[in-house]
Amino acid sequence: MGPVIRVLNVFFWVAAALLVAALIFLEAPVLNAVLMVAVVASSGALAWYEFGLNPLADTERGEWTGRQLFYGLVFTITFFVAFLYILTVIF
Repeated sequence: MGPVIRVLNVFFWVAAALLVAALIFLEAPVLNAVLMVAVVASSGALAWYEFGLNPLADTERGEWTGRQLFYGLVFTITFFVAFLYILTVIF
């Protein structure tokens, strides 16, 4: 794993932990929106890296690795939640 991916992985976990804490303890919608965008961007980049590292064409039945599934699900869920949440914050 390259140094950029390591830093991105640490950034993802810090942003995710701060997002959970901010959602529970703070009433700061702008901070929550910024943290959601950070989680979406970092999880998407990590999922893209994992799919590039383990292409589906090289698998027997097209199964995903655990990391591909985790980062892909986190990206998908936070993308749609962030989309709705940011629209709520703006309007």
